[in-house]
Amino acid sequence: MKHASPLRYPGGKAALTDILRKIRSLNGLSGHAVAEPFAGGAGASLTLLFQRETHQIHINDLDSAVHAFWSSSVHDNEAFLELLDTSPISVDEWKRWRTVYLDTEASRLNRGFAAFYLNRCNRSGIIQNGGVIGGIDQKGRWKIDARFNKDTLKQRLERIAEDHDRIFVSNLDGIEFIEALDHESTLFFVDPPYFRKGPLLYLNGLDPDYHARLAETLRDLGDAAWVLTYDDCSEIRDLYEGWAAIHPFSLRYSARERRQGSEVLITPQWMHLPETVSGPAIGW
Repeated sequence: MKHASPLRYPGGKAALTDILRKIRSLNGLSGHAVAEPFAGGAGASLTLLFQRETHQIHINDLDSAVHAFWSSSVHDNEAFLELLDTSPISVDEWKRWRTVYLDTEASRLNRGFAAFYLNRCNRSGIIQNGGVIGGIDQKGRWKIDARFNKDTLKQRLERIAEDHDRIFVSNLDGIEFIEALDHESTLFFVDPPYFRKGPLLYLNGLDPDYHARLAETLRDLGDAAWVLTYDDCSEIRDLYEGWAAIHPFSLRYSARERRQGSEVLITPQWMHLPETVSGPAIGW
């Protein structure tokens, strides 16, 4: 399965799976669970789990609708698949599920499916304000169903159901989540909303003070294993230079889009990284 996650995410890091796999091998972390404090689409951890590179993953997201998706797809998979099967892909249906998404009193199942539906129908997968692919009048080049292949998505959701007992879902603040887990048996893959564009793309974009507190939290972990990704900017480098290792890389976000993101992968100084990685999407 090329793509493990049912969600599309701006700046998703599934392409870093090979780097994470090699980091685990090089640093004796093969027995560690993988935890994502800012999971989003959780593509990397799901892929590692499905490839049996890890025995267990922890998916955490503070966004209540994204959490509802993960909780429902893991714990109420059959009902979720029923909604997938019976929900048409149309602008009228999109409007209906957007209303559900905006209703914080909706059931976990319905709100989770609403987040999923909007994610698949909206431009760039941006749930809260992305706008429907093709526009409301559907006069664009691409139509609302351009990223909504039901058969493929059903396969991904069924694969999640097969490993439901290996997937733990939570709805905590990212820092609280990091502090709560066992640091000796967990590899944290930390992919927070980015410093510059995060507030524009995500409901829970972070302010500068939070980015600073996250850096302090990771520094206080001592010898714990973590891998952090960020946009390459002076504000982030200032937080981590001198005590962590900063590795620039670039990630091409889609085959149709030639733009490459300039980013940094940050790790503890003790952690060994691979000299090369596979995949045309990564410049290492």
